[in-house]
Amino acid sequence: MSDQDSSGLPFTTVAMAEILMVQDLVKEASEVIAKLEKQHPGDERVEALRIRMSQKMGLGLKSQAPVPPRGRDRIELSFLNDALHIEWELTKDGLDLAKRTVRYSGQTIIRLFSAAPGPRGVRTSIKDLFLEMEIGQQDISGTQMGAVHTAAVGFLGRNGAFVPMARALSVTGN
Repeated sequence: MSDQDSSGLPFTTVAMAEILMVQDLVKEASEVIAKLEKQHPGDERVEALRIRMSQKMGLGLKSQAPVPPRGRDRIELSFLNDALHIEWELTKDGLDLAKRTVRYSGQTIIRLFSAAPGPRGVRTSIKDLFLEMEIGQQDISGTQMGAVHTAAVGFLGRNGAFVPMARALSVTGN
């Protein structure tokens, strides 16, 4: 299953599509999968890739919503309706301290760590979710089945330094 690709991608193979998906190059992976579907209709490996790509694209982040404050820096993870549910709170005192640590320049984020079984061992990923509010919640759908997730909420300085303010216990997806 290989040929020279006219779109600039050197190979149109199942392995290339998997590499692109792992690297979160969704557009390029979708192009490779579409070409593979035309070249090899009905191939089970290509169909499995299309399903995984649909799940990955479903990783769309729903909008953040406010929640009532509890008065402490915190982050909590759980699974609700097949989506990873994240709830967080950053207090003014905690946020002021974190901002001072990185000289007041940056943004509040959730750093989401995930580990999932793959064909060649455990695959890990780190995603930063930029926060629109200091107290809120967000659901993430399309997480990989069997993956373990943990997170930290804090302040990411423009210099790249991350100051965690709270950490979540790990949760495992369905």
